[in-house]
Amino acid sequence: MNGTELKLNDKAFDDIMLKHSLALKMLETELKIMIQNYEYTNNCNPVDHVKSRLKSKESIIHKLEKKNYPITSENIVKHVHDIIGVRIVCSFINDVYDIIDLIKQNTKYTITEEKDYISNPKDTGYISYHIILKMPIFLDGEEVEIEAEIQVRTIAMDFWASLDHKIGYKLDDMPDELRKEMYLCAKEIKELDKQMFKIKKKAEKYKREHK
Repeated sequence: MNGTELKLNDKAFDDIMLKHSLALKMLETELKIMIQNYEYTNNCNPVDHVKSRLKSKESIIHKLEKKNYPITSENIVKHVHDIIGVRIVCSFINDVYDIIDLIKQNTKYTITEEKDYISNPKDTGYISYHIILKMPIFLDGEEVEIEAEIQVRTIAMDFWASLDHKIGYKLDDMPDELRKEMYLCAKEIKELDKQMFKIKKKAEKYKREHK
């Protein structure tokens, strides 16, 4: 890897972004096929929606600068694992784990890291399931492994995370009182997810009994 400091308009930077852009398109297609196949097999769609993004060059530089790393190709690959970001938002808590299992079953991917913030929420109250994976792409006859981060969460978890981001935007140091309120809201949302799943199971039982 090149240890030379990169600038926004450097070709080496453009090469990195191109590889990740192509990998993102492949990942989006793979996930779409996976979800559609699950829906066909199980006669239900566990996913409410999917969002994806490619981290900007400016955001990559900012992340490395925050960690005090020089802006080099080597450091981008080694320390920025979420250039590709995909968020899969599911209807119910059990759907989250079904989708995670599907991702793990795909032999094209190598899972390098998992963080279950559902079972073990962050101190802030943040709840989600994170997976870092490597996927192969082929360029000019050469296989290259590209990393991607996938976040899987429920609609309720996504609601909290979205509002937490908006409330905390440009608020570098959130007061303890506000952070505590956000944490309590996260706990309520986690309980709400459990309650909605119980209601779902009762509804399914009712439909079976009244066919």
